[in-house]
Amino acid sequence: MKKIMKITSTALLATTFATASIYPSAVFAASNEATDSLVETSISSQNNMEKAVQAALAGPEIKKLEVLGHEFNVKPASIVKKDDRTIVNGQISHHLSWRPDDQVFYHIEIEHGEVKKVEIKIDRGGWTSISAPLLATLAQKNDIPVTLEMLQELGQKLGSYIDGKWEYAAEAIVSSIALYVE
Repeated sequence: MKKIMKITSTALLATTFATASIYPSAVFAASNEATDSLVETSISSQNNMEKAVQAALAGPEIKKLEVLGHEFNVKPASIVKKDDRTIVNGQISHHLSWRPDDQVFYHIEIEHGEVKKVEIKIDRGGWTSISAPLLATLAQKNDIPVTLEMLQELGQKLGSYIDGKWEYAAEAIVSSIALYVE
């Protein structure tokens, strides 16, 4: 187990730095801070990522765990092993204050120790779930033509403005879970 954890930790650290190059403001908010701060942030993210993986694979649920600048609730996953195939189905909530959380559902398939499939589905909470019914009612009463897609897009833009982009952090958690499954 330790050998796998060391390899995975190295891969996780590499993923964290790769993510930082793609989303520098989201992962490391203050790019002008000293190198020590960058390393501390990376180690903290790594430790929290390991806690997220532990919660998903062995439980118990962990709440308000900060990973890559966003808080998540990680629930224990369902793991089914049959012959050389492992199926993992799980759920992560992107924690939001004062509004419904975004729900991330994932499905991982592993055959002969190799990750064959990772699927992620997001059910948006946040401002979309609050604003869409209200805006639909207002639009209907004022004869303004709107579509569900327009309302969802508006809610997502509002959520992105307030909460920032978070999907990459959820994807990193799911990827790490896939690496740890035995």
